[in-house]
Amino acid sequence: MKEFGELLRTHRIHAGLTQQQLADFAMLSVRAIRDLECGRTRSPRAETVRLLADGLRLDDSSRADLQQAGGRPARKVSVAPPAPSSAIVGREVEAAALTDLLVEGTRLVAVTGVSGVGKTRLALEVAGELHFRLGWSVLWLPSARMPSIDAGADTLLVTDHVPDPRLLELHPRLRIVVTALAPTGLPGEHVFPLAPLADDAAVQLLVTHVRRVRPGFRPEPANHAALIGLVHELDGLPSALEFAAGWFMVYSPQHLLERLRSNPLDPTSAHLRDSLRRSLSTLDPDERAVLARMVDRIGWESEDAVHALSVRGLVRRTGPRYEVLNLVRAAVLEPVSGPQLAGGVALTWPC
Repeated sequence: MKEFGELLRTHRIHAGLTQQQLADFAMLSVRAIRDLECGRTRSPRAETVRLLADGLRLDDSSRADLQQAGGRPARKVSVAPPAPSSAIVGREVEAAALTDLLVEGTRLVAVTGVSGVGKTRLALEVAGELHFRLGWSVLWLPSARMPSIDAGADTLLVTDHVPDPRLLELHPRLRIVVTALAPTGLPGEHVFPLAPLADDAAVQLLVTHVRRVRPGFRPEPANHAALIGLVHELDGLPSALEFAAGWFMVYSPQHLLERLRSNPLDPTSAHLRDSLRRSLSTLDPDERAVLARMVDRIGWESEDAVHALSVRGLVRRTGPRYEVLNLVRAAVLEPVSGPQLAGGVALTWPC
């Protein structure tokens, strides 16, 4: 059996969360997470273990392992975690629309988009709304196994795996939300593409993260243009904004913008870089060829391929045209070993 701190760190990294993100989801302090992971705190309270398991969206088996490692008896949780209490930034319209879809009877929704756009955070928000306002049971399924579902209750299942289609046949009161890089292709699926944040919301989120490392930072006329430039370079992707905010300890907004313009992936994490490549790996050869032409600004001919790129959040519409996200362009053009398309675009991306 692993020590509690080691097991917690393993689950956090597997979930792709920073310590700050886990602290937000679990409604704990970053210091508490840090002390637990490094072993300074060895006997967490039962409520702390529960909050961590909720924030990590652990299944029953993993939850029991974490409780045992923390010296707590395992117990069955009938209702899984609702969304964190912190307000969601810039997603009010999307959260309301997704909630309405589920309440009105849509059984299977795939929330799609590029890595880092906030699919899981949106699912957390909607799950909390359905749980608190309507009393729905909420289940998190971070694996492909069959969950235990109460047939007599309205239930929302949130998963990042393709669910077994038999679940919907067996449980008429079940709704499923899949957070995915691409549609699942299952019958009856409603695809809900999630776009990057609009400028105002992206700046608000960036400033929120910056204040965690520079509490006195304030947006003002002298740095407004640089902040707008930063969110444009980072495509308004919440994960990219969070990682870039850490560099405000070293750079002014203007200096960080200069660095981003030379390589927008430079101040982001290795996790985000690899996640973007996983998004690229979901494309078929025709879609990759179209993306390569769009990266080189040659144009495109296949509406089906552009639709597939748009659903995955790799391109976005700007007026009558589509453009490749800045971070996606950088990920495509970064040197990667393996067969190449014209222009140096890799045909294979590491997973």
